[in-house]
Amino acid sequence: MGGGGDITPTSIPSSPSCSSEVPPEFAEYVAISPVCDDEASDECCDCDDAEVEALYFGRRLQDRLREAKDFIRRYKPGDCIEGAGGTKAGDYILPEIATLLLVGPRGAGKSTLVNRITRVFDKDDDPFAPDRAQVSRNSKSYGTLLLWEYPIPRNSTAICIYDTQSLSSNQQNNFKMLQQWMTKGISHAETTMCFSRDTDEGNKTKHIKPLGRQFSFLSCKTRKVNFVIFVVDGVSILDGIESNKKGYIDILHETFMYPFLSIGDDKPVVVVTHGDRLSMLQRAHVQNELAEVLGIPVQQIFDIPGSDDYQTDLAILDMLRYCIQHAEQNLPIKLNYLLEV
Repeated sequence: MGGGGDITPTSIPSSPSCSSEVPPEFAEYVAISPVCDDEASDECCDCDDAEVEALYFGRRLQDRLREAKDFIRRYKPGDCIEGAGGTKAGDYILPEIATLLLVGPRGAGKSTLVNRITRVFDKDDDPFAPDRAQVSRNSKSYGTLLLWEYPIPRNSTAICIYDTQSLSSNQQNNFKMLQQWMTKGISHAETTMCFSRDTDEGNKTKHIKPLGRQFSFLSCKTRKVNFVIFVVDGVSILDGIESNKKGYIDILHETFMYPFLSIGDDKPVVVVTHGDRLSMLQRAHVQNELAEVLGIPVQQIFDIPGSDDYQTDLAILDMLRYCIQHAEQNLPIKLNYLLEV
């Protein structure tokens, strides 16, 4: 993928029925004509061109989803190193586990995104598994206060995502918090209470002490952030565009441009949530606006709504692959290799 051209909503072919061989999420893309009574006939189906095309399209989508899942399941740190300059995987300092950091304002849907990413793999592994991250449904909840590590898929030793405390309206506090995470690393069940979102919340949560701070021998491993996922609420973006009140968008722009969020020359990948509350045209409008404001191609912006369908699954898997590949492009080279060169 390349370029930064605008996107427009596309129509998806549909059909009235599906074969039992195709998973339900592909049903609307697969058309199979009724089976004829003559079992000896070589041509059991009398499909027109549209039905054949729909069937082929559905099978292609099914194959792509399977391949994308397999890539994430098989991935090990170092698999995506391209060997620039004659290097190989062994010449780089590889992370024990690729660590992706979720960053975004309150209500953007970071915890919901953790659960939605997990569900992509739970469909195969454990369809009845409960959600992992606590989701806040209204302003009465303080949201995520601790840093929580979530292996992707569950029990993975190759990829993890960190759910984090939300950004506040105080940009100086945001920048201090982000700089700490990006320079000193992050650890499971840790918190940054000195950067609480507001004074009242800070007073109510100041007595929360992570295990690692109370008992050093219980401290979890510190992870270096390998890439950042910037999460924004599509509904709030659209409201800002239509009302011409750009306060929310301006804060996002200022935070996104903060140098410590970049890994090398790569700025964070952007995930737009709550698209299921918008029309396809509105979702395309939001992505084009973000591309313009943030100065990135639309291919770096992933529309991941709360809906449970194949399109969302593929968007999630493509987003994870983008993060992994760009993270590995910026891994540090071992000193021994530099000395040899």
